[in-house]
Amino acid sequence: MPALTAADIAWTMRCRAQELHHEWITPNAYLYAWESDLLTVSAQGHVHEIEIKTSRADLKNDMKKPKHGQGLLVKGTDLDDEGNTKSRPNKLIRRPNFFSFAMPCAIYRAPCPLALPTYAGIYTIDEQGRVREERAPIQLHTERISTRQLFLLARRIHHRYWDQLRRGQHAPDTLQLELAG
Repeated sequence: MPALTAADIAWTMRCRAQELHHEWITPNAYLYAWESDLLTVSAQGHVHEIEIKTSRADLKNDMKKPKHGQGLLVKGTDLDDEGNTKSRPNKLIRRPNFFSFAMPCAIYRAPCPLALPTYAGIYTIDEQGRVREERAPIQLHTERISTRQLFLLARRIHHRYWDQLRRGQHAPDTLQLELAG
């Protein structure tokens, strides 16, 4: 059986979110100061970020990102290496309510387990596409996503859709447009 790809894991987690009645499910989204592999919004308006990992090296590299190493997810402020707030001490960073990793079972169950943040949920996916919640995520805050943030996310998805359509086979021939104009 071939190894699970990031797309396989994303689709499986999308289906799980749909089963849990999440009302918004978006791949590769920029809602925060970083790209999220998968964002879902529950019926209660809570955002769940799911980071998809396909290798141990990818998982180790993710731990070096500011959202983990500098406490952006936990504290919600922009911190420097010593744990002090950067130039704007009262600047809050938008962040999801919940954060989780999703990965193939083999990565999580490999010898010499990796130290993952205690706030992070851990989901494993087996070769049959079954999801197991190894550890539930801890709620980072209770603020609900605003209508404005949802519209921002929708606008970005809208632009991505049209950009992909423009680059695809359905895009009108630019030469025909120039001749018609």
